[in-house]
Amino acid sequence: MLERVRTPDGVEIACEVSGQGTPLVAVHGAGSARWGWSFLRPLIEDRYKVIAIDRRGRGDSTDGDGYAVEREFEDVAAVVRAVSNGAEPLLFGHSYGALVSAGAAPLIEGLPRLVLYEPPMGGVLAEPAVIDRLESQIADGDRDAAVSEFLRDVAGYDEAEIEQLRKSPVWEQRKAVAHTLPRELRAEREYELDRAALAELGIPVLMLIGSASPDWARRSTAAYADALPNAGVHTLEGQGHGALAAAPGLVASELP
Repeated sequence: MLERVRTPDGVEIACEVSGQGTPLVAVHGAGSARWGWSFLRPLIEDRYKVIAIDRRGRGDSTDGDGYAVEREFEDVAAVVRAVSNGAEPLLFGHSYGALVSAGAAPLIEGLPRLVLYEPPMGGVLAEPAVIDRLESQIADGDRDAAVSEFLRDVAGYDEAEIEQLRKSPVWEQRKAVAHTLPRELRAEREYELDRAALAELGIPVLMLIGSASPDWARRSTAAYADALPNAGVHTLEGQGHGALAAAPGLVASELP
């Protein structure tokens, strides 16, 4: 079932709702959309009502004028408020979506718990030359090259993982949202981790990190864990940044 939530600046966020139980708002990363949760969702729908969003500017969501990551914080906060209905929701963000979720959490009164899978801390994902090259590839219509380079050089996927994705329906879906990559990578470069706001979050926070994840993910996870007073770090052994697809059962087993 597809529902929509209107955000403070008038953007409509599409939410795919399935399952039953505690609401779980799932916030995807860069170069993805709500389909990024398609492997995990069937494994948790018996205990969670999963609300997988399309972040602004992709899928069935609309977009605003200009771009600022702070608007995304407000988007997620609006969705959590809309779907709570007196229940205690779980907010779960992956990668750039985890950065957004961490930024949204202080805006959500009464949020009981948070799961962050490798949120970037700001300034760690891509150098300006990489972002410029992705933007040029997209402008030239070579989205295949842009997606490949993003997965390899930013997300840390190896060639076998990229080839596996290339053979799946997800590849065309990733190409369709590739235009959102440059603006988010630029926003991440300019972002500064708000340690003061995180220090005020007294809620339990589960941090997930793959044992084979790229260096930026390890450094960023450590920075968030250091800033959050009630964070616990769990390692996904043998996995990298893409365990939502590569090992969804393992991720499901970590959820409270």
